[in-house]
Amino acid sequence: MTAFTFAIALTPRANARDWGLIEALLDLTLASVRAQTDPDWRALIAVHERPRLAVGDDRVSFVEVGWPVEPPGPHNDDSGRKKHLLSDIVRDRGGGHLMVLDADDWVDRELVAAARAGIGDEHVGALIHEGLAVDFRSLRAAPLPHPDLEGLPFHRFCGSCGVALIRPGATSEIRRDPFAVLRSHHRWVEVAAEHGEGLARLPVSGAYLVNTGENHSDVHGPHAEWRREFIRRVDAVGRDVDAGVAARFGQEVGALRAAGRLARG
Repeated sequence: MTAFTFAIALTPRANARDWGLIEALLDLTLASVRAQTDPDWRALIAVHERPRLAVGDDRVSFVEVGWPVEPPGPHNDDSGRKKHLLSDIVRDRGGGHLMVLDADDWVDRELVAAARAGIGDEHVGALIHEGLAVDFRSLRAAPLPHPDLEGLPFHRFCGSCGVALIRPGATSEIRRDPFAVLRSHHRWVEVAAEHGEGLARLPVSGAYLVNTGENHSDVHGPHAEWRREFIRRVDAVGRDVDAGVAARFGQEVGALRAAGRLARG
């Protein structure tokens, strides 16, 4: 069976406003990973220092990076560098399915199974087109796409939206390392088409977490003001996250509320 790897880049502790919240958000992300119906996966987390995890799991391992911590900038360069490091590690270990997963987003419990079933020889990867934007503090969730939220598909908002299939022995670069070629999730569809390659459509939902107080684009960069307005619209058009929605992503409402209280201080 083709290996499946979740690649997670964790912000440095020195750049976190609340390291305990960073750890709590990561625990929730890993809860959604551990809830996969296909349990044959691994998770690599690139870190400057290891966080405390609520639950141990032999499938989760850390990659400690050697470069110094830099102040957060508008383009979140540290995160990008860590993600590319993890992609290189997966390629060097023989390849397989790779999903770059932000350390606060959640994945559908069927994600691994759907990727293995849906990505064929004709594809370089796959995208999630539909999902939810979830306000972590209010636990209001709005569907994506939604006419009041730009009308754009899920993968145009959330970086935790794609699975690349890395084939180290392939003749073309985009097949050897599609993550390196496709780059920004905003343009996977266009770049794949430019190379004459296809992307599968994953029949699962995504969960894009906003308003944690630790999202890079909530507090840094040129789009912070847009994000604040986006969060307001999510609350206006969304609905409360109930037990069924939470369970789809391996979560429990009580645990989410407890973590939300931590975020609110």
